[in-house]
Amino acid sequence: MIKGIYTAGRSLDHRTKNIDIIANNLANINTTGYKREVPFSELVNNYGDAAIRKITSHQQGEVIQTSNPLDLAISGKGFFAVKNDEGSLELTRDGRFRIAEDGFLVDGTGKKVVGKNGEISLDETLRSKNSIILITKAGEIKIGDMIVDTLLVLNVDEAGQLVRSSGSNFLTEGVDYYPATEDNYAISQGYLEESNTNPIVEMEAMIQLNKEYEAAQKIIAALDQSLDNANDIAKI
Repeated sequence: MIKGIYTAGRSLDHRTKNIDIIANNLANINTTGYKREVPFSELVNNYGDAAIRKITSHQQGEVIQTSNPLDLAISGKGFFAVKNDEGSLELTRDGRFRIAEDGFLVDGTGKKVVGKNGEISLDETLRSKNSIILITKAGEIKIGDMIVDTLLVLNVDEAGQLVRSSGSNFLTEGVDYYPATEDNYAISQGYLEESNTNPIVEMEAMIQLNKEYEAAQKIIAALDQSLDNANDIAKI
């Protein structure tokens, strides 16, 4: 009986974590480039793996047009590379970039975007307001006829195992990453990739988990009552 309470308790903990995962997916439904986390039970069902571990779905999100020349979206496999305050690279599909006051191309949090030649400086555009920035499908950045750099697009073999840094970014520590080949991706200028979270799927999963949570609670309550009754009989 005690073992049954323990098993039901573990089930409650398991479902609580899954509810938190789904709630986080729903909270980031409008976060550019966000990749949904897969609930633990879904991992077991889809892959037949009994191990409890959290993975991320890197399914392509919908690409929408913004017409902002510094908004970029990757179609296919690959990540933009940005450098954090510690000097480490982070991977992201969030292509909402801008030009900082010092002329560097940065993401929404100020992390510098990395090209094949290092941190990308578009200082030339600050000097000439009439300069037009053109970014090709391969990531080549041009200001007028001048080639500034090429965006560094990186890939990993096990994207689902990446550890999230914050928002739509992922850490590269302990991960084998390498430059993506141009036939595996295409960059669209003036577009952004939306979150790959499907609200209908998430809400259905949330409803099912709540039902399972309530059922597990009732089982614990019933077992606890039976245990009390057994103790009362023992006293008599």
